[in-house]
Amino acid sequence: MTVMTDAASAPTPIPGPHSTPYTAPGPRLAAGIGPDGTYNSGGRFLAFLAGLWTMVAFFPLLFVGAVLYTKAEEIWPQDPERARRLVVWSWASVTWMPLVCAAVVTGVTLALSLL
Repeated sequence: MTVMTDAASAPTPIPGPHSTPYTAPGPRLAAGIGPDGTYNSGGRFLAFLAGLWTMVAFFPLLFVGAVLYTKAEEIWPQDPERARRLVVWSWASVTWMPLVCAAVVTGVTLALSLL
């Protein structure tokens, strides 16, 4: 009669993918952000381009809005209806026109990336 010890009677683990412990994935990082939360080199480049584009694309619209509003103030006593239209267009140039510009640039960028 043979006596089995505890070590001999314990089942041997089967090697395989189930034998490694599961670790949850880390949080998904935004494009251009490194694991430490700062911009990586690509992120710095994209932030610079976005800032440059914003300054170039939206500053002219701000200027147009200011000119239209100033013109509306000048012609208000003579033609209030035309002045109201100029005010509407001045507000449009600083509210929804930048969004339209951003949508067009985003669409073109996506279309070019799919080519």
